[in-house]
Amino acid sequence: MGADQATVRTSICRACNAFCPVDVTIEAGQVTKVTGNRRAPLYRGFSCPKGRILPKLHNMPERLLHSLKRQPDGSFKPISSADLTREIGEKIASIIERHGPRSVATYLSGGVIEQPAASTLMISFLEAIGSPMMFSASTIDQPGMNIGYALHGRWLGGRIKPEELDVYVVVGGNPINSKQFLPQNPGMQIKAMRRRGAKLIVIDPRRSETARLADIHLQAIPGEDPTILAGLAHLVIAGGGVDEAFVAQNAHGYEALAEAVRPFTPAYVAARAGLDEGALREAAQVLIESEKGDLALGTGPSMATRGVLSSYLALAINTLRGFWAREGSDAMHPSVLLPPREFRAQPASPTPAWGYGEQTRIRGLEETPAGMPVAALPDEILTPGEGQVKALFLHGGVLNSWPQQDKTIEALRALDLLVIHDTVLSPTAKMADYVIATRMQLEIPAMTLLNEMISAGGHSGYGWSEPFAYYGPALVDPPAGSDLLESWQIYYRMAQRLGVDLKVVNWKSNATNPPRIDMTREPKTEDLYQLMCAGSAVAPGEVARHRDGKVFESCRRRVRARDPGCTDFLELGNEEMLAELHAVAGEPPERRRRTDSKYRFLLIPSRLQNSTNTFYKPGGLLKWSYNPAFMNPDDMRSLQLQAGDSVRIRSRHGEVTAFVEEDDGLRPGVVAMMHGFGGSPGPGYDPRRDGANVNQLTAWEDDNDPHTGMPRMGALPVSVEAAQAP
Repeated sequence: MGADQATVRTSICRACNAFCPVDVTIEAGQVTKVTGNRRAPLYRGFSCPKGRILPKLHNMPERLLHSLKRQPDGSFKPISSADLTREIGEKIASIIERHGPRSVATYLSGGVIEQPAASTLMISFLEAIGSPMMFSASTIDQPGMNIGYALHGRWLGGRIKPEELDVYVVVGGNPINSKQFLPQNPGMQIKAMRRRGAKLIVIDPRRSETARLADIHLQAIPGEDPTILAGLAHLVIAGGGVDEAFVAQNAHGYEALAEAVRPFTPAYVAARAGLDEGALREAAQVLIESEKGDLALGTGPSMATRGVLSSYLALAINTLRGFWAREGSDAMHPSVLLPPREFRAQPASPTPAWGYGEQTRIRGLEETPAGMPVAALPDEILTPGEGQVKALFLHGGVLNSWPQQDKTIEALRALDLLVIHDTVLSPTAKMADYVIATRMQLEIPAMTLLNEMISAGGHSGYGWSEPFAYYGPALVDPPAGSDLLESWQIYYRMAQRLGVDLKVVNWKSNATNPPRIDMTREPKTEDLYQLMCAGSAVAPGEVARHRDGKVFESCRRRVRARDPGCTDFLELGNEEMLAELHAVAGEPPERRRRTDSKYRFLLIPSRLQNSTNTFYKPGGLLKWSYNPAFMNPDDMRSLQLQAGDSVRIRSRHGEVTAFVEEDDGLRPGVVAMMHGFGGSPGPGYDPRRDGANVNQLTAWEDDNDPHTGMPRMGALPVSVEAAQAP
């Protein structure tokens, strides 16, 4: 075959956690086309625009081919990988010597999807130097997911597989776009569910792409998720829908929960949340009549505050109805690249949700099962004294994803050392001292271990209900003449310079004798993957033999019988959660909402099908280069606005310039805008080209959670008025 002839090879797309199998066309060493792999199991050839745009991303002219070092005048110059490693290593050694290991922090976000070894080496490096300062997006995204499990307890049999459900309730999520909870071709999964007669219930202020497919759409006022979930629990109890035998054997606190939800009558909930009472009752009746069901919370309830309470109530409803996998059923999320694990039809009691781990110096914020609170990190940088953070390594565009952008800028500027891994000179990268130019996903070996780790850790929104896995090589070399790193390499090379040993940890690990990494000879990425998969149910080499991925029947597991000696329980009556629910029942909703004659609207963040958060958005990917402010047509007419008009959106914390578009499926009084937009602040910023950063409207100390510090990032009161574009 000639060198210029096209070849088609297989991989998985890592633009998000769906990990869709793809066919990749390569010509003259370059990626020219990416399509869904129709031979692969489960997905039926699905791919989305984020995957199909990969050739353009790999070949974009603005891609960084060399790492960059900031100059005294603020400009950047290329720096070799060798010099970059040496200089960063020397600076870190000096910072640790002067300020101690706690002065070195890291932040992990979506970029690790492409580079799974990065988190392993990053965490190992922090543990080796003795720093607890590992932060991730989980505490400003969905911290309630893990904290809710800690408060409620876990069911060791796992959740019920989506293909077996009679009812699926999606709260503040949009799987069609986010791929969360239904990651393998979500539209197909929903349609298959409907063909079986299962019901889909969506609770969302938007008639989202997922809501359009729903049997029941409860189009609520933003921020009322706890009210609605408490109302559904009330109706399940009042309607005789409690699985009494299951609750008696497996749960504590039923009477306390029943008393706490008593005020949430259908009339009260409908009036407060802006719902039709009949539709609310219908949704509850579907729950009562369904044998198998599940509730899935997206980021909406989390960003609208009280996300931990919403997560807890969703788990409580599952327990009231006995919506957990029972003995003899097919277990969801079986291991393939992780070690085999057992599923049992029994509970595991609650575990500490706070008060056990690292305490920050900021407002009493502390480590939780969701990790170290990002809300403390800006002030950990800005507050002098022992333990002050002086160096920060970033995997993610925090300038556009952290709340209160002006404080983020202040904190980043205050650091002695800021290092970011990136593929372009992004708005956050422009603030860094060093920009590590990294390889892109098709230049890196691929495997599906990350999703197994996430699902095993308790997040039911990712992974596979079937024992599916993929493991494959890098498909193309980096561009000729480039000098690129994989993200894990900086941590390995710093450890070498500091003379510390690294071991393989797939997350903060209490495992005994984790595999150690050879510190005398730098490993290849495949070597690290092998160590990360130590003890796997199927050897990585065997998984690699199946170029389209495979469902490994040998890994399928059945839920085993309850241990006769089990005394663990699920907690329905957690005192702190029920106290918070009591506060919800006793508060004036308008005061909680904080809308008034000036701030008439509630802003909600949303996601795009074509783009993931702050990831780079090449030209041609989106209908608009910016993120429109979507409004109900009646609201636009009341403000005498037309599609495309420039508006000024103000909150009590800041303002942005945006451009309105109509969405007749959006609840009146609501404005919806996408995350992850907005260029670098300053003279070169153009809102029509770059979009608006919704986090300029938020503040860290606005209605924040007492443990995670996550502030109000949705259901945000704003004003909208016509404005001329600058």
